[in-house]
Amino acid sequence: MFVVDFSDHVSVELSDGKPFTSNPRELAKAVSAVQASGMTALYDAVAEGLNHLQLGHSEKKALIIVSDGGDNASTRQYAEILELAHRSQAVIYAIGLVGATEEENPALLRRLCRDTGGLAFFPEHGELVSDISARIARDLREQYTLGFTPEKKGNGSFRRVRVQVIAPGRGKLQVRTRSGYIAARQEGLDSVAIKSQP
Repeated sequence: MFVVDFSDHVSVELSDGKPFTSNPRELAKAVSAVQASGMTALYDAVAEGLNHLQLGHSEKKALIIVSDGGDNASTRQYAEILELAHRSQAVIYAIGLVGATEEENPALLRRLCRDTGGLAFFPEHGELVSDISARIARDLREQYTLGFTPEKKGNGSFRRVRVQVIAPGRGKLQVRTRSGYIAARQEGLDSVAIKSQP
């Protein structure tokens, strides 16, 4: 895990120069270093987080955004962020802290999460961010990865994905997936992570 601090500027808060840590004390120290001041460069922060994820070796990549969804200082646009998310194959989750400012944008958080196969959570009165974090961790553990061989060779273009599940006797199942993937410029197995919910 790692922490990205963003306001007018964006920085990754690292502990002893390590790109990732699972040490709760190191993470708490990185979070406490975050200062809420100035403007908000949310898109730039998401781009930094997605780029930083590429330093990891895990196949499953997730980015959790804690924000109100407002952006008034980024140099990047939504389309750039979405393409970067598709290329990284990261699932984006959001914990939306809304209800305090006019510049917040919960719809943006929902859209970004939906387009990458994640979920946006908006804590209700008295609900803790740590409780939502535990729900996100459970969601990540319960995902499946489907593999398939595409009919055409990859050419670096975006390909839409739609997954339908039929399970006799199980009732209606909802499946959540990324909206698609970037077809690699090589032959081989493509995959997409899915989450099914009864």
